[in-house]
This record gives sequence, structure tokens and C-alpha cells, in this order.
Amino acid sequence: MLTFPIPYSEHVTVVLATTLAVVIAVLIHYESLMIISKLIDRSFRPHRQRILGMAFGLLTVHTIEIWVFAGIGWLLTEYAGIGSLEGYTSFNFLDYVFFSAVTYTTVGYGDIYALGAVRFLYGTMALTGFVLITWSASFTFLEMQKHWMKGR
Repeated sequence: MLTFPIPYSEHVTVVLATTLAVVIAVLIHYESLMIISKLIDRSFRPHRQRILGMAFGLLTVHTIEIWVFAGIGWLLTEYAGIGSLEGYTSFNFLDYVFFSAVTYTTVGYGDIYALGAVRFLYGTMALTGFVLITWSASFTFLEMQKHWMKGR
């Protein structure tokens, strides 16, 4: 028989919350890339403005996705009491945003770390962030390839 050092309901809660965060982030990303692509294609602005708009749009999208993960991590630890972040004496919401950004981008400074079942969220966040960042890089390459010669 399996025994769980962490209550089983916490595992289920974290897996469901993580799944929700990933689904939200991927949907935001897909829809945003579609919108950005259509805006670039339909724009009569100079090439420079279109490409810069794309870059700032992508940065904004990634920032929103980081905040989504931060919010879910904050809710899991602060309200549901599932796991914790350690490394500082106290945490505020922007610390969760910082930790999410460091994890999402796979930088991993190590000054903050997760304990308990919430680690599943942060491990999955690193994978999701890596996939979404590389998706953005591929998107940027394709858009640059499609529009670069038009701008000259």
C-alpha cells in the first residue's frame, strides 16, 4: 500500500491547480500569437514599428503568464496552505512574481525555493515557460522571415 507523507488531497489540489495554470498560459500564448500575427500582417505602420510591437507584445504576454503562475502559487501556499516558499523571512505577492519569473525563465537563482506539494507547480512551470519561450522564439523567427524583406 502506498503512503503519502503529504495528504493526498493536497496532491490532487496541486495537480489540478497546475493543470489549470498550464492551460491558461498556453491558451493566452496561442491567442496572443494569433492576434500579434494578424496585427503585423494588417498593419500599415513602418517595418520597425511592426517588429518592435511584436517584441513588446511577446514580452507582455510572457509577463502575464508569469503573473498567472504567481497567482496560483500564492493561492496554493497562502490560502490553501499547501507547501511554502522559503529563503526569505517573509513573502509578499511580488516575491511570488519574482520566484515565478525566475522559474518560468529557468534562470533559477536559488535564493527562494519551494517546499511541499507546491513544488509540482514550480517544476511544471519551468517546463511550460521553456516551451512557451521557445515557441515565441520560433514565432519571432517566422514573422521576421516573412516581413523582413518587406521592410527594406
